[in-house]
Amino acid sequence: MMTLLLHLQVRGQASGRELAGLLEVSERTVQRDVETLVAAGVPLRSTRGPAGGYRLAGGYRTRLTGVGLDEAGALTFLGLAGPAHQLGLGEMLEGARIKVWASLTGEARERAVRTAARFHLDPVRWYGTPEPVPCLNQLADAVWRDRRVRIRYVRDGRAATREVDPLGLVLAAGDWYLVALRDRQRRTYRVSRMASVELLDEEVVRPARFDLARSWAEARRDLEQEEIAVEVTVRVAAGALPRLRRLVPVDGQARIPVTATGEIEVTVPFENESWARSALLSLGAAVEVLRPAALRQRVADETRRAAARYA
Repeated sequence: MMTLLLHLQVRGQASGRELAGLLEVSERTVQRDVETLVAAGVPLRSTRGPAGGYRLAGGYRTRLTGVGLDEAGALTFLGLAGPAHQLGLGEMLEGARIKVWASLTGEARERAVRTAARFHLDPVRWYGTPEPVPCLNQLADAVWRDRRVRIRYVRDGRAATREVDPLGLVLAAGDWYLVALRDRQRRTYRVSRMASVELLDEEVVRPARFDLARSWAEARRDLEQEEIAVEVTVRVAAGALPRLRRLVPVDGQARIPVTATGEIEVTVPFENESWARSALLSLGAAVEVLRPAALRQRVADETRRAAARYA
């Protein structure tokens, strides 16, 4: 009944069918709840017809909009319903959202409506679906309870078991990562690569003044500034420049012009020669490797072998 009342306070008017759908009950249950609220002195009015429904009369507003502890924790994900549902916080987030909207009045509510109509957050990358993360809820539980975990982690086809101290979970470009301590050193693990998670009895002692956002920024910077092993000069079609930009490390992306015509020559860095070969082959005929000569030869050999399959 409290949720029904808050919905009407936010929406102004709603039909019995709309309220039943929102509350996941029958229309008869909505009718009974309305009758109970009216008996308790709440000025609820109903009108019949296609444009009818239930509404609060006389500008009535309830003050019972306090956000509970669990709902308060879910407020971090306002605007990020998908990630909230992945963490099992979807219902709590919806409850908190209703209460926040119900507490707004006049210009504040109008501003919130205008903002919601004009800005939308979508953390998932293009042409991608969220990776399966069956261990996410267990990790979230461990993070919340400050408990050590034993994880079975699979990378490059090899599995390893590790005991780590979880410090936080990060959603980046649609993928979940665990920031943890192992042997007192910060480590980052991709959640989709975890085959199992076991909650242990040992309590995690979080480092003093630990800041998850700053720690993630440092981890990302360390990864993006790894030592460059090879510089490659290529001749590339202008239409392939956006794709090439996504294949090179951050330090090399500024070398690639955003707008160009025809073909251009550019020198870009790669972490290693193996990745350089694979990445440049993925661009097909839109790119030609000029230097170094050894890499040019390897790409040419791979291209001839691929062409031979279609001879």
